[in-house]
Amino acid sequence: MVLKMNTLDSNRSNMLREVQLMNRLSHPNILKFMGVCVHEGQLHALTEYISTGCLRQLLDKEEELPWMWRIKLSLDIARGLKYIHSRGFIHRDLTSRNVLVKIEPDGVMRAIVADFGLAAKIPSSTDEKLAIVGSPYWMAPEVLRGEFYNEMADVFSFGIILCEITARIDADPDVLPRTVNFGVDYVALAEMVVYSPLEFLHLAFKCCHVSTLI
Repeated sequence: MVLKMNTLDSNRSNMLREVQLMNRLSHPNILKFMGVCVHEGQLHALTEYISTGCLRQLLDKEEELPWMWRIKLSLDIARGLKYIHSRGFIHRDLTSRNVLVKIEPDGVMRAIVADFGLAAKIPSSTDEKLAIVGSPYWMAPEVLRGEFYNEMADVFSFGIILCEITARIDADPDVLPRTVNFGVDYVALAEMVVYSPLEFLHLAFKCCHVSTLI
């Protein structure tokens, strides 16, 4: 197990919300919630311990990452995200750093979606406007512009992760080509890709359109 420490009073509500949500989630591609502990008035979460790090760390390594594993990990993330949405929630901070990579005893890699501190209920109408939160490199254009958004913002974030996986590059706009309206410059990105199954590249581009469902 690992203890997720909360030392800030200002973050108490986020931690409580995260614990309440994780206690309701159970899926092979979602970080397993183990319990809570309280110390000096602060709530701390106990979760499954995954020692092998996050997806971003895996992509930063110099060794080859076969496409079999890239596709497997992408499918794992999609399954975890679909499950979260089916439970009525938006993750709102889906990044390659918030996806852990677990190595099973048989050597199989499994992606685990983690960090639900910013998760929120999916709005039932456009009158329910959510706050601008998340990690900017992965945020959907409508979130950055302060407009109404829903679970489709997570799909855009997933698309950015697919771009990272495809080209083995960072999501930083100084590296991953972006457009002036916060989208992805598909032509420039395609020129950076050494090889990718065409369907996978199309999926990455399609997910970066916020009107697209997984």
